[in-house]
Amino acid sequence: MPVFALKIKADLENVAKLVVLDNVMWKLDIQSGEGGDTKSGVTVSKEDVLELDGSKGEANFIVKWPGSKSQAYIKMLDMKAGQGDYTEDKDGQYSTVALFECRGLEITSYVPGADFSAESTGGGKFEEVDL
Repeated sequence: MPVFALKIKADLENVAKLVVLDNVMWKLDIQSGEGGDTKSGVTVSKEDVLELDGSKGEANFIVKWPGSKSQAYIKMLDMKAGQGDYTEDKDGQYSTVALFECRGLEITSYVPGADFSAESTGGGKFEEVDL
């Protein structure tokens, strides 16, 4: 199953780090694995755990495309602590902030929102920073 890595690149000015919020609802655009069908603005959260039909498996987002017999899904993969943070040393470079295992669909784009908190170089903290 393919794994899609969500990478961001930012020029940080007076920001020490961006941290992915614990309860983030990633907003994504997806398309059928066979192409053609698309969905815009679907939300995927680690907190949403759904059972797959005919399986003991679970996923964080499930869709059944028109004409398809099976479910397509997204399962969020764990990253090591701090691995998804975007820090000063990554300034201007792409860095992975989330991993999504997909079956029967492809992620075509990420719609940025208030997915991060920020810490300034002076130590100030800002919640739900809208990129």
